[in-house]
Amino acid sequence: MASPTAAGDLRFLLVGVLVVMVVGSRLVRRADGGGIPTTLEGPFAPATLAFDRALRQGSDDVPLTDPRLAPRARPPAPEQIALAASSDATSVWVSWITGAAQVGSHLTPLDPSAVRSEVWYGESPSPTASAGDISGHYPHVERGKAEVYSQLYPYPGLLNYTSGVIHHVRLRGLRPVTRYYYRCGDSSVHGGAGLSDELSFETLPSSSSCSAAYPRRVAVVGDLGLTGNSTSTVEHLARNDPSLVVVVGDMAYANQYRTTGGRGAPCFSCSFPDAPLRESYQPRWDGWGRFMEPLTSRIPMMVIEGNHEIEPQGQGGVVTFASYMSRFAVPSEESGSNTKFYYSFNAGGIHFIMLGAYVDYNRTGAQYSWLEKDLRKIDRRATPWVVAAWHPPWYNSYSSHYQEFECMRQAMEGLLYQHGVDIVLSGHVHAYERMNRVFNYTLDPCGPVYITIGDGGNIEKIDIDHADDPGKCPGPGDNHPEIGGVCHLNFTSGPAKGKFCWEKQPDWSAFRESSFGHGILEVVNSTYALWTWHRNQDAYGDDSVGDQIYVVRQPDKCLLQTTRASSDKNNCPSQGCPSLVSNSGSGAQKDMIRSGHLIWNASLVIWMILISTVFLKGNPCSNF
Repeated sequence: MASPTAAGDLRFLLVGVLVVMVVGSRLVRRADGGGIPTTLEGPFAPATLAFDRALRQGSDDVPLTDPRLAPRARPPAPEQIALAASSDATSVWVSWITGAAQVGSHLTPLDPSAVRSEVWYGESPSPTASAGDISGHYPHVERGKAEVYSQLYPYPGLLNYTSGVIHHVRLRGLRPVTRYYYRCGDSSVHGGAGLSDELSFETLPSSSSCSAAYPRRVAVVGDLGLTGNSTSTVEHLARNDPSLVVVVGDMAYANQYRTTGGRGAPCFSCSFPDAPLRESYQPRWDGWGRFMEPLTSRIPMMVIEGNHEIEPQGQGGVVTFASYMSRFAVPSEESGSNTKFYYSFNAGGIHFIMLGAYVDYNRTGAQYSWLEKDLRKIDRRATPWVVAAWHPPWYNSYSSHYQEFECMRQAMEGLLYQHGVDIVLSGHVHAYERMNRVFNYTLDPCGPVYITIGDGGNIEKIDIDHADDPGKCPGPGDNHPEIGGVCHLNFTSGPAKGKFCWEKQPDWSAFRESSFGHGILEVVNSTYALWTWHRNQDAYGDDSVGDQIYVVRQPDKCLLQTTRASSDKNNCPSQGCPSLVSNSGSGAQKDMIRSGHLIWNASLVIWMILISTVFLKGNPCSNF
């Protein structure tokens, strides 16, 4: 055991005093209890902010002729460049498209084997990033795979589509929280014309059982589309500088169009009642990828399928999800699901579970079996937070999609509750709603916080009617899922006993508002996470927010049934690894905790860390 010098001891003591003073000042709250609320104060009385009639309920799609939707590179260079996280911080997916997509009756798909899929990268920018020969400019190169897909309609008058070449390359062996510079494409093309310009990204924090670190901010958006409202959402989201973006389904809304293009419709069946099936205009996907590229080429974007990704094709629409399955890279193989319909990944101390609502979710199915295994493997010391996401909400008090996925809730809710899932994110309903902690329609302090964030701005407009509004309760024939069963039920207890709808805002609905926007999740430490809903109109005001709350975990009160890794496996002492109380990387600390008595607890833990640093320098979990 090494003995520190007297000067070293003094430095540690001074640092300790300074840290305690800083953290203590952040923990103190006003005596009147003002500031950001926490879930510890819940359940909250239901509140509704009525739709602002001064705002537009929706807007038209941005036309493909808009410069923001034009290719950002000249062929054969890559376009629509996008990053995606892998299962952990040591790996990242890079995707892009080369070649021209085609629309017509008789098409010949491009040959994906005719072009290379390469990513050249390193921790330093290249001094000559635009040079043709880059072999000596970057220390690493990874190669991947390429594919094309087609959208085919065997009906008179409908046009087919075949994509450009879609490339996916996985970078491995990366260092967490490190900036990497990269160029993607085909280095064999003369003069570097087949390569992108130099871009960069920063890897996410690692998941460590010694001291969890967290992404700076996680942006969450759903039902985005590509309207004027959508572009405002993305611009507002980008200004909030996230380190990860989660899209909870319904991306491009290409299925609001006929195959011949033209003008998109807020209601496809209303505008095109004679269509032989739900058509789509696939070039909208290409426009969406181009618009998103300035964001997605530098920040990982994780997606899950929604109903607008179904996109049936072929005779009778037997083929589905072709664009979703081809365009996006997700860590399905790394997480053991082996399908892009559901998967999981770690982002520092957060374990994300992305579930599929449009594939089998029954207890005898493959997804349920995978979910059980994934939940059992979680080590809550390495990833204290578990966040689940899928497209359609289980808890929803709007008329739109009311109880639509009740079958999925009945099949899976108990499993998520048993394993202490903390937050659930969904879209589908084009509005915002945050629930009180709930399980099986009953207020429960150990239930997840469910949040609906399907207000990205798509062409179908905002939802404004609530199921508890007079005359707005859906009927038995309403809200049937496009894939899956119907399990509508009447409530068996509480104020709505015997009824299909409440006559007032349900007690499990804490806050709802019909406005476009996005969410930001900032995890502070293993106990506190700040959730903020940013409305689009707030971007032009006084930095106000639509909704804000600290989600507080209580693992001591809500027992978890997860399997924890042994201390030996993690190279930690038998009593486990010390864990930091706060993460200096988060901007949410200043309003973190309401109770003044936690100052002493925080100080005690920090002093324990300092003592272990001085006297246990051989501890492999030490970061000092």
